[in-house]
Amino acid sequence: MANQAVTSAFATSATEDTLINSIVQSELLDASKLRSTVRDESSKANKGVKVIEFPKFTTSFSGPLTQDPDSQVAVDFQSPVFGVDSLPLDQWKNLAYQIPDRASMQSVIELEATLAKSSGEQMGIWLDDQLIAKLRLGSAAGPDHLLDIDGVDGTAVATEITLSAISKCRMLLNKQNAKMDDRYLVISPEQEKVIIDLDNFIHADKYGSREALLNGEVGKIYGFRVIVHNRLNASESLAYQKDSVVMAMQKEVKYESQRADVRQQATDYSFSLGAGFAVLQDGKLNIRLQGA
Repeated sequence: MANQAVTSAFATSATEDTLINSIVQSELLDASKLRSTVRDESSKANKGVKVIEFPKFTTSFSGPLTQDPDSQVAVDFQSPVFGVDSLPLDQWKNLAYQIPDRASMQSVIELEATLAKSSGEQMGIWLDDQLIAKLRLGSAAGPDHLLDIDGVDGTAVATEITLSAISKCRMLLNKQNAKMDDRYLVISPEQEKVIIDLDNFIHADKYGSREALLNGEVGKIYGFRVIVHNRLNASESLAYQKDSVVMAMQKEVKYESQRADVRQQATDYSFSLGAGFAVLQDGKLNIRLQGA
């Protein structure tokens, strides 16, 4: 992104406020590759809300029962049991810094714009780190969603992802009746090289057509859109359907600035947000592949 001029650290005008905020928002979007791949319920994070709850079946119907032909004998009532997944809006972050007037006036770069750009990038990195932490929380109950990188359970010695591991992830999601669309496989740069070097991956028609790619996306395998992310461990990959993790922004990134104490010739800057992140469906819609 090209530098954009900010005229002064002495008195930030409304125009400058808008410019700096747009820089931060742009960098946040560029740095956060995963926000669009999970369920976003920001519209429910209204003022006064501390926790968002999502109903789910903990025990569903057992299925239809046999009715006698003359309907003289009543079938038993069935009582499905509901539970909830909770999304606490408990993540409140603030990135604040100060620019002395001397530094602003004597810098050969547009210091305000440059630091705003870096702030937005750091906010985006933080957001993805929260999502990755939740995506790692696959269910350990049978069938286990915490697998070795090569898909072979219990070995923990492999370092490279395999097509067999990806197909196993597909199978596990299918067994949970996960939607076929919006499935993602997030891989480290090291695993990207493994996948690209697979002889058959060069032939896109074997895994899915080459569609318009998302930020960081390298292709599609077995219904998973493959996204490269450098915040994963070298021998790690995450497979999931969009409804596996939910997030909500109760306060989108807000930019504020003010002159410092009169004893200081400087301007204070702050970028803050409020959000929440949670795993849904007991971790049955997300799978972690981890190697040695």
